Amino acid sequence: MIKRIVQFFKGVLAKGPNKEEQNTINDLLSPEAQQAFYHMTVADQRHTLSVMKTAVDIAEKQGLVDFIDMDFLKRCCLLHDIGRGPRMNSIKKTYGVLLDKFFHEWSVNNSQRSSDSYFKEIMYRYYNHPEIGCAELMKLGMIHEADIVLRHHSGKNEELLANEQAVLKVLMEADSLN
Repeated sequence: MIKRIVQFFKGVLAKGPNKEEQNTINDLLSPEAQQAFYHMTVADQRHTLSVMKTAVDIAEKQGLVDFIDMDFLKRCCLLHDIGRGPRMNSIKKTYGVLLDKFFHEWSVNNSQRSSDSYFKEIMYRYYNHPEIGCAELMKLGMIHEADIVLRHHSGKNEELLANEQAVLKVLMEADSLN
């Protein structure tokens, strides 16, 4: 519970990318992918930047820097939550966490499609952001990144190459720490 409270305040107090981070984003992402990144809330931008930094540390500690494409890992980290969209702010994410915890069956049953209902739309984005993000990345031609983003909560690594499995594992670990 403390972790969730810390996450909430980090989200509310988040600041956008600094100059160095903006340069990294510009170096790693195409203009269209940059647009998708900056379309996220500032809290999600900050979160994905933190995930990227943590993922690089994990990859270095595990001796993976020569085994995986580090730029690919960084792109996956930066874009893994684009499916949340521009309106999934810290308050809505908090509602999502609470509804999932205390009204799980209702939440799952009411998350199957986008809705005009305030809480149903929250749950749709909460549960389906990997699929939504995957679809957005496919439109940008980022097929391999889309595949990782799709799996970043499920962890299903079937049909992935060994280096892609390592990227998925590092991303999931970094995401869970942030």
